[in-house]
Amino acid sequence: MKWIWSQLFWKIVGLYAVLTLLALTGLLVALTAGQSTESAAHQSQEVLERLRSIRSELESAEEPEIVLASWQQTLEREGQRLWLVDAEGRPLTHTDDVPPAEITLQSVVQSAIRTGQSSRRIHIRSSDPEVLAFAIDASGSGTGVRVLLTVLSPETLKRNQSQGTATATKAAIAVWMIGVLCVAFVTIGIVEPLRAMSLNLNQSIEKSQREDMLLSISDRRDELGHVATSLHRLEVEREERITMLELAEREARSSSDLLSAVLDSMIEGVVAVDREQRIVFLNSGARRLLGIRTAIGIGHRLYEAVRVPVFLQVVEDALRSGTMETLEYRSPREHTDLVLAVIPILKGPHAGAVAVVRDVSEVRRLEAMRRDFLSGVSHELKTPLTVIQACTDTLLGGALSDSTAAVRFLTQINDQSERLLQLILGMLQLARVESGQQILRLENVDVVTVADDVLSGFRTVADTRSVKLILVATDEITVIADSQAIQTIISNLVDNALKHTDSGGTVTVELVASELSHEIVVRDTGIGIPEEILGRIFERFYRVERDRNRERGGSGLGLAIVKHLCQALGATISVKSQPGKGSEFRVHFARG
Repeated sequence: MKWIWSQLFWKIVGLYAVLTLLALTGLLVALTAGQSTESAAHQSQEVLERLRSIRSELESAEEPEIVLASWQQTLEREGQRLWLVDAEGRPLTHTDDVPPAEITLQSVVQSAIRTGQSSRRIHIRSSDPEVLAFAIDASGSGTGVRVLLTVLSPETLKRNQSQGTATATKAAIAVWMIGVLCVAFVTIGIVEPLRAMSLNLNQSIEKSQREDMLLSISDRRDELGHVATSLHRLEVEREERITMLELAEREARSSSDLLSAVLDSMIEGVVAVDREQRIVFLNSGARRLLGIRTAIGIGHRLYEAVRVPVFLQVVEDALRSGTMETLEYRSPREHTDLVLAVIPILKGPHAGAVAVVRDVSEVRRLEAMRRDFLSGVSHELKTPLTVIQACTDTLLGGALSDSTAAVRFLTQINDQSERLLQLILGMLQLARVESGQQILRLENVDVVTVADDVLSGFRTVADTRSVKLILVATDEITVIADSQAIQTIISNLVDNALKHTDSGGTVTVELVASELSHEIVVRDTGIGIPEEILGRIFERFYRVERDRNRERGGSGLGLAIVKHLCQALGATISVKSQPGKGSEFRVHFARG
């Protein structure tokens, strides 16, 4: 019954009902007029036939007045009046019912005398309704002129006419209602499929229900069936396209998420802006390198996030020129060296620029270390080689004849050769440790025994320089490490401490054991290290006092070797120092 709410149904049925009602009304009016005329003619014929029958009875009756009176009573019940009048319209029989005035009936009576019968519409009085009068000639042989006269009342005329009109009206209404019902039935057959097809476009309906609707309608062999078939085909195509779009959207979202994850995990900073320099993408690397606050994000202006004028100028230049712009600058906030590359995006819906920022501080530091290394190696090799060459030239120039001078020069050549050998061996060892080529044999190492052996080897040097060597070890300390590596670490730290401790000073090796760790502490009372260079003392060829180290044979590689051996053993090394009071190196081994 949902079709009853259909606007299309009421438009079709309502329009049909109105149009057919108007047509039937016009037809009914025409039929009523024709039927009224036909009914009047038929009624006139019946009245005249009855008058003839009455005339025959009067002619054959022995007492005509009785017959006439009987007919008068009968006709009066039917709404008619009957008289027998002469040629002037005067009644020939006694009756209580007086006929109309003679002047009114004269034309009817005279016409009946002339033609044998007559019927006319007359007004008995001017104020009375119109009536229908009938008359026939009833003159018999020897009876004189006589006329039978009857008049039909207005009520009788209306009743006879209304009976025909009512019949026609009922028939017309019945036909109209049947037609409306037929049209309504046909319209339902059209509206219901259309409603079902319109509901098919509603996404709130289940897919299976929509398919059942279309398939049931597509079985029809009319135009609606063709439309339903086409809609079903479109529905299938739409579902396929929706599936493809959803798949493409998922892939795009997955690609976007993957790209965002990749960009966010980069150590480089990435900032994307549009033509108006509004931020459209910002990864965590950019926040870290550029110091961007968490409150600043997508949609903000670039100058709100980055307060570095040269950065903003490079981005603006790239957007204006349409070419890639690069810049290396030092961050005033983080004190880091940054390289900026701005690539403009000139076309497409995401036109703008992408700025990539990279921290090159470590690269620049390594480059500086490389330069220092080359400079240090060159200088370290140049000094002994220069001495060797000078001694050799002197000997070749005639000093061999002087045995005392020759021995002195040969001794210098031997010392410098030994220095070169130690330098080369140290470089080779450092290279092996850094590259991981040095094989470490991990075992339980008694650190107390190793430290005691190392200090025994330095006793002579310490006594010569009037420096006290002290070993402090309250408990037995064992670590899992390489014995030779532990010996090298302690030896280099003690050697470094002796070189920087003046006469009368003290170098202490303390072995500390706890529940969580073991520590090797080498402490001296030497010249100390300035705080500003503490971070560089583990670099290759770096010396706190270059001239003093060269005098005492230092190569500048000892602490670098210690640092890399500690890293290889999984230990950490730290240093504390105060200029003029001494230094403390602490090697920390975590207990497994």
